[in-house]
Amino acid sequence: MASRVEAALWSMLAYGANQVTQMMSSSSSDSTDSWGDMEEYGPAEQHYLRGGRGLAGGGGDDEHGDGHSEFGVHITYEDLYASMIFFTAIYVAGVISAKLLKMPSLVGEIFAGILLGPPLADYVPNAEAFVLLGEIGLILLVLEAGIDIDLATLKLIGARGVIIAIVGSIAPIAIALAIAFALGNDTKAAIAAGAAFGPTSLGIAMNILRQGKIVNTPVGQLIVSAAVIDDMIALIILSQLSALKGNSGVVDIVLPIASAIGFLVIGGYIAVFAFPPLMAKTILRKVPSEHKARAEMVVMFGLILGLMPATYYSKASFLMGVFIAGLAFCRSHELHHLFVSQFKRLLQWLMRIFFAAS
Repeated sequence: MASRVEAALWSMLAYGANQVTQMMSSSSSDSTDSWGDMEEYGPAEQHYLRGGRGLAGGGGDDEHGDGHSEFGVHITYEDLYASMIFFTAIYVAGVISAKLLKMPSLVGEIFAGILLGPPLADYVPNAEAFVLLGEIGLILLVLEAGIDIDLATLKLIGARGVIIAIVGSIAPIAIALAIAFALGNDTKAAIAAGAAFGPTSLGIAMNILRQGKIVNTPVGQLIVSAAVIDDMIALIILSQLSALKGNSGVVDIVLPIASAIGFLVIGGYIAVFAFPPLMAKTILRKVPSEHKARAEMVVMFGLILGLMPATYYSKASFLMGVFIAGLAFCRSHELHHLFVSQFKRLLQWLMRIFFAAS
């Protein structure tokens, strides 16, 4: 194996030396390709030479070195440098907010995103890419929220906690509706005000609860449950607002309500009581104990890939599907440990991007 590696390295060095010789001996100032005739090399050598040119930061398809890579992705040095500045800015802003101002770090990250993003300076390149990364971080955070659910703590909270969660979700929406009607707005405007006033961000709630280390306390579990219920109620209201636009049938009105309640109640019941013993009998009994957590993680991400489109296309929140997938493994301490060890640092950075790009 070592001899093959050495042969490959010597081969690449030989090709590089050959190219340097051709460049130095070339007297044509208007040559269209200073790297010589690529046709004398095979596909692998051509890929290596072109790739080396791109990685060096020079060359490319124009005088600025802004050529397309083999994957067809156009990245300039200026965009790369601006992205690094953006990463540095949101990190420093979060540290200042947490250490100096004694506020959650997400406050500084949000301000950094506002200052450098499209709302003001518009300095950040490829803003949609950062939004996409942030949404991926939100999905992982909601997944962790499902895994973190402590059923014993929820039993202590009981029906009283569920009622508090529902009232805490409905009350802000009802207040916004009343204010909108009192100001003389029509039904559509009032519903829009309620939908805007009511939702609780599970991402913000989880971030603050994690920083305060109270996720697994009764209060923390109550807040997480309320945020999930609130997300369902807000989505139902938004669906009804869309139905009021006109040309909407009974299905457009009833489907979002039925699917949201069905996934929350029936899907939650299956995830907690039916799925774990079924998986233990069919899959986990065939897996060695040392690989149990990894097998559970594979199945969990498979559930995510199935539940996300199921909830989305049935007019429910796709985040509810992610939450149910995590909830199905809330009893597995091994999976929780593996998930935290694998995704902790990645999730921290993705959530910084989420708050800065949201």
